[in-house]
Amino acid sequence: MAIEKYSGIVFKSIPYSETSLILDIYTRTKGLHSYIVSGVRKKKSKSNASLYKPMSLINFVAYEGTSQKLYRIKEARYSKIYQSITVDVIKSTMAVFMIDLCRHTIREKEANPDLFDFIQNRFLILDEVDNIPPDYHLSFALHLCNYLGFYPQDNFDLESRPFFDLERGVFISDPTSVRLYLDTDESQYLYSLLKQDKSIMSSTRALRQSLLDKLMTYYHHHVDGFRDLPSLEVFKTIFSS
Repeated sequence: MAIEKYSGIVFKSIPYSETSLILDIYTRTKGLHSYIVSGVRKKKSKSNASLYKPMSLINFVAYEGTSQKLYRIKEARYSKIYQSITVDVIKSTMAVFMIDLCRHTIREKEANPDLFDFIQNRFLILDEVDNIPPDYHLSFALHLCNYLGFYPQDNFDLESRPFFDLERGVFISDPTSVRLYLDTDESQYLYSLLKQDKSIMSSTRALRQSLLDKLMTYYHHHVDGFRDLPSLEVFKTIFSS
């Protein structure tokens, strides 16, 4: 049995027995795997169970064997402690949505350092930037598509291709024969997020909410077995007030 060191992002944490946790952790060098950490929920445990909350960024050491499906964590510590995500309602709501989206779409047990870095960096930016854009979650959901294999084609043109086809992932001229698509305002806003250029199209709360719903439809169409996110209704409630 080997002992390995990892950097990871906690995707999911489930209580197991009276004192343990079972975790889904996305690691930079091995992808997504399940781990068990024992005794962490004891009152006198030396380790803090909050270390293993979803979205935590940790460095950890685990025992691994070739026949194991559930690896055992020996020790762990934060690689970064969030400062504002845990106390800012807007940021924490965005963060819960982001990690929820990750754990419902990322399943590969192989390393993808670029994807790991993208997710980690987006959480760090969310934590560190004071005035976070109101569409930060939308940008995250859109650019995550790039790593999942269905990134929208960059062919928008306001005059000739002003509609986005949610099934094919391309901008089109006429939506009359298309079942799922974005209208012209939604399409132009999507393009502004693609280009990360807010001068292309400004947004309203209603437009952001509309695009969020349509992006989830886009995920449903392109990710096998994608289910409605548990965090989505809470997210809508917080951002509708």
